[in-house]
Amino acid sequence: MAFQDQMRTFLDARYKDELFLADLFLDLYGKLEDFDDSLEKYAAVGLDAAFEAAENAAALRIEDRFLRFDVVFDETEPFIQVSAGKTTEEEPDILDNIYADQASYADSLYWQQGEEKAFDSYLKSAFARLL
Repeated sequence: MAFQDQMRTFLDARYKDELFLADLFLDLYGKLEDFDDSLEKYAAVGLDAAFEAAENAAALRIEDRFLRFDVVFDETEPFIQVSAGKTTEEEPDILDNIYADQASYADSLYWQQGEEKAFDSYLKSAFARLL
């Protein structure tokens, strides 16, 4: 019985973490999509921007730079990876890894700054070079 209880406790925590990250991903997805929508009027003057999304990933490309959110279902602990870079480079820059456990991963921009400021920091890191 002790092992069964241990396993249920572990699975309950994992389930709770994955639900938190799924909700957070949907929030970040929505923010990225809203930002993309706000750029639509600039397409008329030649701005090249595209929003792409899948079940566990969302990305916004502006010109040759991008910002991407991926839900990573790691074997040990799921997290959201925030990356950015140039579309011509092979390896993106990892801007943040957001884990559900704030106490263990307090160095995350998301946990340090809060969702709104962290999202703005991600945009700045990805697209500041366009300015």
